[in-house]
Amino acid sequence: MPRAFSKKIKYWFLDYSGNLFLAFSVLVFRFLPPKALVFIAKISGTTAYYLVKKYRDRVLNNLSLAFDGEKDPEERTKLTKEIFFNFTLMPLETIYTAAVPFGQFIRGIEITGQEYLDAALARGKGVIALGSHLGAFTILGTRLAMEGYPFNIIINVENFPKIWKRLEYYQRRLGQKAFRPKPVAASIKKSFNCLRRNEILYLIADEQQIIGGLPVPFFGRPAYTPPGPAIFSLRTGAPILPMFVVREKGTPRTLVIGDPIEIQRTFDEKKDTELLTAKFTKAVEDVIRQYPSQWPWLNRRWKVPYQKRDS
Repeated sequence: MPRAFSKKIKYWFLDYSGNLFLAFSVLVFRFLPPKALVFIAKISGTTAYYLVKKYRDRVLNNLSLAFDGEKDPEERTKLTKEIFFNFTLMPLETIYTAAVPFGQFIRGIEITGQEYLDAALARGKGVIALGSHLGAFTILGTRLAMEGYPFNIIINVENFPKIWKRLEYYQRRLGQKAFRPKPVAASIKKSFNCLRRNEILYLIADEQQIIGGLPVPFFGRPAYTPPGPAIFSLRTGAPILPMFVVREKGTPRTLVIGDPIEIQRTFDEKKDTELLTAKFTKAVEDVIRQYPSQWPWLNRRWKVPYQKRDS
C-alpha cells in the first residue's frame, strides 16, 4: 500500500509540474524565432549525449544491430550525436506549434504526395496515416489540418490527466481531434467511427509491442510490431498511407505522403494481417534508412518475449 501511494504521489507531482512547465513554455516560446529552437536543441542534445550514458549506449547498440557491416563505429558515434539533437527538437517543435499555431513555422512546410491523400479520401473509407517517431512527427496533423483535412490522433498520457487536458486543448485548437488509447474498447470505437466519417486516423507503429505485436522483419531482424494499422485497414477498407515530416538543417521542411501500402488479399485474416504489417514496417524502415538521424533509436525494438525454460 505505501508503495502504491508513493507511486501515486510521484505521478501527481510530475503531472502538476509538467502542466505548469508546458503552460509557461508556451507563453515564453511566443517570443522566440524558429531558429532559436535549433540553438536550444544543439545545447540540450549535446548535453544529453555526454551526460545520459544509459541512453547513449542504447542508441549505439541499436545502430550496431541495424547497420552491422554498413556503418563503422566512427560513423555510428557521429550519427548518435545527431540523433540526440533531433530528439530534443521534437518537444520544442510541439511547444512552439502550440505557442504560434498558424505562423510561418507551419505554413513553410511543403507537402509532397498530396495527390495520394486526395485519391484515397475520394474512396470514402477514410485514411490511415502511418506515422513514425521520425522527424517532426508531432506537427504532421497540424499541417494537414491547415489544409482542411479532418485529422484524428491518439495521445497516450494515461497517468497525467492535467497534461492530457492541456494537450487535448492545444490539439483541438490546432484543428485536430485527440482521444486516449484507453479504455481500449472506446478507443477502437472512435477509431472506426472517424474512418467511417472519411477522416484521417494517425497511427504510429514503429515501437516494440510484445503483447499483441507481430514479429516482422525490421532491419533484417524480427521485431514485435503493433498490427493496428493493418487490422483497421483490412476491416474497413481504409488505405494505409505513410506520412512523415522530415527536417532540413533542424527545420521541418517537407511533409512526405507516400503511395498506399497494399497487399494481395488471401482472405485469411491472420495471414493478411501479418503480410500487411510486414509491408508497412518495411515502408517505415525505408524512410528511417533515408533519414537515420531523425529517428530516436531509443526503443528496445528487437526485444523478444520472455519465455520460461523447461525445468
